[in-house]
Amino acid sequence: MSLYTKYRPRDWDSVIGQGYITTILKNSLISGRINHAYLFHGSRGTGKTTSARILAKWVNCLDLQDGNPCHVCIHCQSFDNGTMLDIIEIDAASNTGVENIRDLIEKSRFEPNQWKYKIYIIDEVHMLSTGAFNALLKTLEEPPEHVKFILATTETEKVPETIRSRTLRFDFRKIGVEDIISRLEFVCKTESISSEFEALQIIAKSARGWLRDALTLLEQNVIDSEIRTEHVRYTLALIEETLIDTIIERLLEKNTEAILTIIERLREQHVQSRSFFEQLLYRLRDLMIEHIGDNHFFAYESIFTEIESAYAKVRSIPDGMMLIEITLLIIAKGRNSEILEEKKKVESPISSPKVDPPKAETPKHTKPESQIETQEVKNEEVSLEKVETPKTESKPLEKAEWINQKTNFSFPTLLNTLKETTSGLATDLKMTRFKVDGEKLILTFSKKWNFDRVNTPKIKNTIADTLWTLFGGSWWVNCLLEEGGSSLGRVADDIF
Repeated sequence: MSLYTKYRPRDWDSVIGQGYITTILKNSLISGRINHAYLFHGSRGTGKTTSARILAKWVNCLDLQDGNPCHVCIHCQSFDNGTMLDIIEIDAASNTGVENIRDLIEKSRFEPNQWKYKIYIIDEVHMLSTGAFNALLKTLEEPPEHVKFILATTETEKVPETIRSRTLRFDFRKIGVEDIISRLEFVCKTESISSEFEALQIIAKSARGWLRDALTLLEQNVIDSEIRTEHVRYTLALIEETLIDTIIERLLEKNTEAILTIIERLREQHVQSRSFFEQLLYRLRDLMIEHIGDNHFFAYESIFTEIESAYAKVRSIPDGMMLIEITLLIIAKGRNSEILEEKKKVESPISSPKVDPPKAETPKHTKPESQIETQEVKNEEVSLEKVETPKTESKPLEKAEWINQKTNFSFPTLLNTLKETTSGLATDLKMTRFKVDGEKLILTFSKKWNFDRVNTPKIKNTIADTLWTLFGGSWWVNCLLEEGGSSLGRVADDIF
């Protein structure tokens, strides 16, 4: 028997990390308030199905002990032995059709065989078809007195509102690292497994809040009744946290020589690209939260964006080490390296004479460069039709010379250029206020729709590349959402 099955909680007191849910459910039964339908929502491995089984056992126990099943009455014994006919578990992923639900509803009309209540546990309920949901809805509206439904799902937004509104909903959160470590220590002690605390800590963090995964990882790493840190690191293809911090520091410093040395070190270790990028992303997330009030935040966000982009390519690039190498070198070198530009000048077959930077025609509402460090323009102030791209009568510059000439920033010019290449993006940017701080463009959106369309690595890179083409320099683009949202929140949602 696997550890996660053997140590599945049998009562509310042994459920880990869901204290508020267990307290409410215990108190409701003690007071005699039993709902006809429950909806348990949460990510996998957080205890939804386990809690559903405890609830089913709980409502039929003949001798409750402070809101917990007694485990000794005839009903509890038949539940533990798997001989109770009045608990019906259905996997909605395998029984999605309307006929499956109609059969369930037909059988629910009959009285329980042994218990007071007949309990239907429908796991992954969001997988049901529209017809199946419609068939289930009628029974949830007028349920028989002897029937209780417990619905479990990882994607509650896919459950129709008509179903959700007729259930008592509980949201299961991911389990904290400390709670997982405590449970692992209990299992190790019970199983006489010698363990190193750091090894258990690594397993708990790698489980990402899922206790079932933690117990599985624990079982996989037991060798001769021992859990050792070195073996856990090798099994999970993890590298030391100190090295992760060193990599981030060298990337911030743009220290390519140090990065090359680190790459050689990584080649000698058991490194998997997925695990490596995940470690970097989680550490960068922590650093971004730690530095949200200072300018370091944008530096970490820039690295995060590049790592996130590489992480998305893990499946399509079979050579994981090559992906790691190229990603680290690109970040360390920078997109607009001065060395690269000097190399372009040297390799240019024709050396262009030095000329003064072209003098651009400044639109009437554009401020002089000395006043442009921080500015705000609302969408109604920008008219694309009236703005023309700055013209010059000077001799055209070679690209290598031109990209180092920084002209006055102009938001209308940026919009006008994007309109020619990406009209939809230009429309989204018209709905924003902007601030310029050095070479940082901060966009503040009032509508979530526009924010979501722009706040992606691909779109922000497009804007940054256009800024570089028009005005030179190395630009960062940051997106913010007014009233209840931020760029950091959206990035965290995409990973964890």
